[in-house]
Amino acid sequence: MSEDGLVWAAILAMAVATWATRISGFWLMGLVPEGGFMRRALNHLPGALVISILSPIVIDGGWAPAAAVAVAVVILRAGVTATFAMFGAMGVVALIRLLV
Repeated sequence: MSEDGLVWAAILAMAVATWATRISGFWLMGLVPEGGFMRRALNHLPGALVISILSPIVIDGGWAPAAAVAVAVVILRAGVTATFAMFGAMGVVALIRLLV
């Protein structure tokens, strides 16, 4: 098999693996009861993902990302949408980088 054929075979294999993963996820979640613990766990999943993404950035990035996260939390606690919180956090980082 030529090199191009191997590349296309790898792409096809990854596409099939991705499709199988998605289908099996839907199938497995159909077997899980919807109430109680599972509902609470799935409700907390987005926040856990955000924390797992932002934690290394805040730890390695110094005080500018930490200030941005703090501003975003304050904006969200004020009842404003996440989009405005994101823009506020980006503005804080931009301002800090401009001044420092």
